[in-house]
Amino acid sequence: MKKLLLAAIAASLAVAAQAQELQTVAESETRDLSSSPELQAFRNRVAAAHPELQVVGVDEKVVRQAVLAPLPPKRAKPAVMAIFVKNNSTTRGLDDQVDGIRDRLAAEVAGIGGFTVMDSNEIVAAFNRYKVSTAEERNGLIDGLFTGGSVTRVAQMIEADYVLLASINGASNANRVAGDRPVTVYTLRMTTKVLDATTGGTVFGKNWVNRQGVPVGNGDNPLAIYDDLVDRWTADTAEELAADRPSWPEPVKETALASFTVKTTLDAYFRPLEITVDAEKPIKDDLRVVAGGITVELDGAAIGSSGGTFKARPGTHQLKVSRQWMQPWVKTVYITDGAVFDVALELSPAGFERYKAKDSLKAELALAYAEAAFKRGCRVNFDTEAWQTVTWAPGADATSVSSSTMVQPPAVVAPVIQAPASPAVEAPQE
Repeated sequence: MKKLLLAAIAASLAVAAQAQELQTVAESETRDLSSSPELQAFRNRVAAAHPELQVVGVDEKVVRQAVLAPLPPKRAKPAVMAIFVKNNSTTRGLDDQVDGIRDRLAAEVAGIGGFTVMDSNEIVAAFNRYKVSTAEERNGLIDGLFTGGSVTRVAQMIEADYVLLASINGASNANRVAGDRPVTVYTLRMTTKVLDATTGGTVFGKNWVNRQGVPVGNGDNPLAIYDDLVDRWTADTAEELAADRPSWPEPVKETALASFTVKTTLDAYFRPLEITVDAEKPIKDDLRVVAGGITVELDGAAIGSSGGTFKARPGTHQLKVSRQWMQPWVKTVYITDGAVFDVALELSPAGFERYKAKDSLKAELALAYAEAAFKRGCRVNFDTEAWQTVTWAPGADATSVSSSTMVQPPAVVAPVIQAPASPAVEAPQE
């Protein structure tokens, strides 16, 4: 019975080895009596058990065997996706639904193999680290994702591989007649776009329209109907993403990207201003973005709102640096790790008409920088030597830039604006 069991085990191992392409590695060793105390003890036990016989030889053969199998395939690291939702419709109440729509879409997308969806708190924390806010976007201080801003810059900030942008483009209703019954037809229009974080290119795009009819007079809440339509949209979108995902380019590993730096002539203008501003470097970087207004584009996608260090695939790219009132700088460049591009920006014909000379531009930049620093609570006290006269009248809306250069220039200090006194509150009369 024992032999049969051993044979069955050996047969099953052979089948398993064949199925899994197992390999066997073995080594053998022969020990003699003189080198092994265990063998000497074994010889003595045999001799004592058989006194009528003579032990003429004792040895030991040791066989070691290892079974090898192929390593299990490594599971690909799930791609990280960040989801942003924006309401472009004018339907009342949908602004308050945006966060919920994003969470519902994230739940559907998270069920697709190969995706990890970033939590909204992670995204907010990443934006806060880089001091980017929706208020700044609304005020035009930075370009937003939905307004042609830099997908690659935002993706690098939040460490995402893909960025999904979903827009509510329309939510409307209209009364119709179906047969002999009046109905209200609700229509929801959505746009979904997925962008590659490395290149900024679109890997998926879809317009979605769906309608739902409700008998007139049933007292249905329009937002409840739109919620039902959003549920259909999230389910349809998840299915379409799952089907289309294999055609997308795989995310480029961070180690495969090259870091390159873009500098401009405006950097030299801001350097003396930054020295005398009492603020941390991240705030100074923000001030340069606001005052400089430079746009850096790589292969047609904006990657920054000022000079700085960026990342891209090594190789040939089209680099564009532009600013209002200045000639755009466009060149085909070869990006390698550590490459530095010094860009000389010149006034455009319209810029010459506006400023007449670069000194006037420098004066305006100084004023914009001081104003931006003041709004962030920073004290500005920089020497205006070699700058055009900059005057800023506290309490007045207008600013002026004169055309004369000062010999003994005073320091430019951000004005202190007193908050208006709180109105007196009269005690209620008895």
